[in-house]
Amino acid sequence: MSLLFIQPKPIRQSQLINRLVLERQTTEEIGHVDQLLLDYQTHRVVGLRCKSGLLGAKKRYFAWAQVESIGTDSILVNTSKNNKAQQKTESWDSMIGHEVWTDAGNKIGKLVDYLLKPKSGSVVNYLFSDIGWHGVIDGMYLLPPVAISSIGRKRVIVLDAVAQNSKPYGEGLNQKISQATDLIKEDYQKTVQEFQDVKRKAQQMPEQWKDKAQSVTEQFKDKAKVTTEQLKDKAQSVTKQLKDRANATSANLKDKAQSVTKQFKDKK
Repeated sequence: MSLLFIQPKPIRQSQLINRLVLERQTTEEIGHVDQLLLDYQTHRVVGLRCKSGLLGAKKRYFAWAQVESIGTDSILVNTSKNNKAQQKTESWDSMIGHEVWTDAGNKIGKLVDYLLKPKSGSVVNYLFSDIGWHGVIDGMYLLPPVAISSIGRKRVIVLDAVAQNSKPYGEGLNQKISQATDLIKEDYQKTVQEFQDVKRKAQQMPEQWKDKAQSVTEQFKDKAKVTTEQLKDKAQSVTKQLKDRANATSANLKDKAQSVTKQFKDKK
């Protein structure tokens, strides 16, 4: 049976960690990928370690030759094939986290990942994080296996000339930039539209409030005018009544005085 790999392009080691592992024939779940077994002398993945059970306590090892397919959701392994990965598993190191030094004595970063061919397991490039080597903090750069001159338990030494010209890693970068650009463009257009709507409403609202204010002002003026006229009429009415009453009182007093004067004359 030929190997069927849905991942034709190199894939990152980190993308396979925790990937579901299924038995090809029975489709039973075996566990999840715990570690890829890297033979750093040949720069090739020779197997994987699978964890299962409570807190992943149970470990099983599979040779890379037992991997029949790598999909986006799972890895299918054939357990009927001979498993030779168990013989040297403890001697293989992932190299992830190793410090990266140049043969000129400069520390330039640390290994954080690597790219491998799914079918053969061969490492295409290691990925190391930059610590200012290229003027960009925490950038990731490609490191070809041939550039590594020596490997220890905690460090690797690479050729300074290669490190000086290492290329930044940008898988899907153009696509992400394009997507981000589209989102920014869409958000910008939406913002401009909203701004124009607000601006238009802002232009309309003063007129509406102006008309409303003018209407209220006219109503107030009319009411005030009516009230003034009513008060004026009321004042005139009261004044006339007071004047009439005063005239009547004066006439009464005049008549009363004349009557008293007449009575006084008659007594004499």
